[in-house]
Amino acid sequence: MSFQLATPVYATTEAQKCWEGAEMASDGVATIQGITCVLQNVLQPLPALIALAAVVMIIMAGIRIINAGSDPKALAAAWASFTYALIGLILLAVVWLVLIIIKNFTGADITNFKFQ
Repeated sequence: MSFQLATPVYATTEAQKCWEGAEMASDGVATIQGITCVLQNVLQPLPALIALAAVVMIIMAGIRIINAGSDPKALAAAWASFTYALIGLILLAVVWLVLIIIKNFTGADITNFKFQ
C-alpha cells in the first residue's frame, strides 16, 4: 500500500490577477499604478457589504419592534429604522439593476470594477 501526498494548488483571485503583469512596484517600493488595484479591491465587495448591512439593520429593527411593547416612541423609532433599511436595500437593488441594463445595452461590463 502506498500513499501519495497531494501538492497544494492555489486559486488565483481577482486581487492576485490585478497585481500580476503590471509594474506595481519598483525595487520593492509601491508605485502610483498600485492605486488601481487597491481601489478595485475596495470597490468590488462593496455592494455585498451594503446589502449585508441592510439585512442586519432589518433584523435589528424587527427585534426592536418586538421589544418595543407599548412604548409608542420606541415603536416609531423601530419602524423608522426598518423603513430606512428597506429603502436602502431597494435602492441598492435598483442601482444594480440599472447597471445591469446599461451593461446589456452597451456591452460595457460596468458591474465588474476594474481599471485598465
